[in-house]
Amino acid sequence: MNVLDQIQQNYNFFFNAEKKIADYILANAKDVYDLPIAVLAEKSHVSEATISRFCKKLNLTGFHQLKIELAKLANEPETETIPFEKATLTQRLEQIAHNKSTEILSLTNNIDTEVLKKILDQFEHTRIIHFAASGNTIPVATDAAYRFNQIGLPAVVFENWQTQLAYTMNMQEDDLLVVISNSGESKVLLKNIEVAQKKSIKILAITNHPKSPIAKLSDYHLTTMSHEYFFHKEYYFSRISAMYTIELLFLLLSEGHERKAHVRLHEDYLADEKI
Repeated sequence: MNVLDQIQQNYNFFFNAEKKIADYILANAKDVYDLPIAVLAEKSHVSEATISRFCKKLNLTGFHQLKIELAKLANEPETETIPFEKATLTQRLEQIAHNKSTEILSLTNNIDTEVLKKILDQFEHTRIIHFAASGNTIPVATDAAYRFNQIGLPAVVFENWQTQLAYTMNMQEDDLLVVISNSGESKVLLKNIEVAQKKSIKILAITNHPKSPIAKLSDYHLTTMSHEYFFHKEYYFSRISAMYTIELLFLLLSEGHERKAHVRLHEDYLADEKI
């Protein structure tokens, strides 16, 4: 994960002054590596001390390491940086396509394969999978439950958080709770996790922030990537990234003959509903 991904991933956790630094770096990434700290402070309208704190939040030793990480990106091919609101429709389409493909590549390249192997094994040896989500992640959870049932892995999903909690209270130790949350801070999902932990149920979190409360409390974690910053500063959730994570798990788990046969059987049952 490069430093720009880290900045976008942690944006919601920055203080207002730190967001000014993030905004300037994200808009001028190719130039910042050559700036003295005093100049970046002036251009970002913050103090040098704020820049140092900003670097620490990214787990960097200081401003010098930030410059090194940005310098690594300086020789990468230039991408279109026209402000979205000023771009033509064609340019907007190109920007969206570029950012979506970058999200997927960043997510794939940063997956820890050893952790992924453990997650896949957990799915294979789980009695029932409970997909829990809130707000705009609910469609992702609904799609996940449908897909996993397709390949013969029993899964449930509920839109109402009270029903989610009630179901978690009835789960068994050999079940799996999968929590999908952009921020990783949803109170209702944290309640689900609390109940699951008391029952010794394994928890997989899929969030945009590996240091979020939900991620820290889970047994396994997969990090999604969102580059929506470039279009909407108030919006940091990309369903494509979360859906792609589910798609990865689905495809990796559906490789066996038994899983494929289950999908074909499911399609046969649905055949009468098609023209």
